[in-house]
Amino acid sequence: MQHPGPRHKETLEKRADIVADAACELADAAAAGIWSPAAVEDAIDAIETIAEALLTERAEAARILVATGALRAALAPPGECPASAVLNARSSRHRGLGHGWKGIG
Repeated sequence: MQHPGPRHKETLEKRADIVADAACELADAAAAGIWSPAAVEDAIDAIETIAEALLTERAEAARILVATGALRAALAPPGECPASAVLNARSSRHRGLGHGWKGIG
């Protein structure tokens, strides 16, 4: 398998930097208010998506995916069955296009 070139590495580093900055902004915003159920779902979806991407680099990232199911259950809205929260863990609205596909731009 051929490894991506330096340009791909730079693009990946830039995108990871953007995600890290966005995570810091999210943490700052969360400190000032209460999380909505939709915001919790989006944040967990983001963690899962990043963990899946990291699986290509390190198999240990699978532990993060297991932990997100428990996190989703623990943060389920009052009255929602935590078991159903875990079962729905993989129903992300924010999915990448998949390996080899590129978005517009």
